[in-house]
Amino acid sequence: MKVILTTLQSQKSLPITLDSLRKYIFIFLFIISCSNNIKNNDGYIARVGDEFLSLNEIEKLVPNNLDEQDSIQIVNNIIEDWAISKLLIQNAKINLSDSEKSLIENKTEKYKENLIISEYRNKISNNNPDTLASTIEIETFFAKNSKNFRLYEEIIKGRYVKLNKNTFNLSEIKRRFRRFNQSDKTFLDSISIQFLNYYLKDSIWTNKKLFFNKIPSLKEDEILRISKNNLFYIQEDSLALYLIKINNYKKADDYAPLNYIYSRISEVIIGKKRIDYLNKIDKELIGDAIVKNFYERLD
Repeated sequence: MKVILTTLQSQKSLPITLDSLRKYIFIFLFIISCSNNIKNNDGYIARVGDEFLSLNEIEKLVPNNLDEQDSIQIVNNIIEDWAISKLLIQNAKINLSDSEKSLIENKTEKYKENLIISEYRNKISNNNPDTLASTIEIETFFAKNSKNFRLYEEIIKGRYVKLNKNTFNLSEIKRRFRRFNQSDKTFLDSISIQFLNYYLKDSIWTNKKLFFNKIPSLKEDEILRISKNNLFYIQEDSLALYLIKINNYKKADDYAPLNYIYSRISEVIIGKKRIDYLNKIDKELIGDAIVKNFYERLD
């Protein structure tokens, strides 16, 4: 046993792989069996009554590449948790009344049935043509309900570039960033490897706070002035230079633009169509079962 312990200690700093974990567990079991005269030739690592915990089950729960000490600790915890769980269940079976156990079994069966039904409903409704939302449907829904969609936060359309202050072609970048025609977009995209950070999708509405979080040196009053006045702005700090251009701004409680809530409207339409589709399936199931004399009311 001293030789085994010495071997474990000598490999303390090495990562534990699945194969070496198996070896350590066997050594761990061998040490325990030497101390307690336990024989284990069937690949089991623990027993509670007539139930056994196998080595294979342990291996599935232990992460790879842990050091020896962590692996042994995790194995110990797994074994102890398993034993406590089994002992509690056995005690519960003894101490709970038949009616209490029957109630638990009924709840378990009902929960299982609900899971199966939910999985089946998801399978038949997901990506079904009858439960998808088209662009026309989304636009029509928005046109009828636009006044019901108000913003909870300020949003903007804008772009920014973060640059090293010593960038050699800085004047050219400023000129093209400010003008930003198709040629300029292609140019800026081609040299984007020079940028420390950037966001150029200025046709998309985005959360104002998230946008300006990328430019930490700006004060709140500056951010509001840039946003409201749709400014081109240059900000410089000790680390970098920022080019900023805001194209549009909406304050909280304004009506939300369609492309900002497009996904939300799509989810609303899909949710309603999914309910309608599943209700139709339910009625068809009942009708078909009645026709086939598979279902009847006996009251």
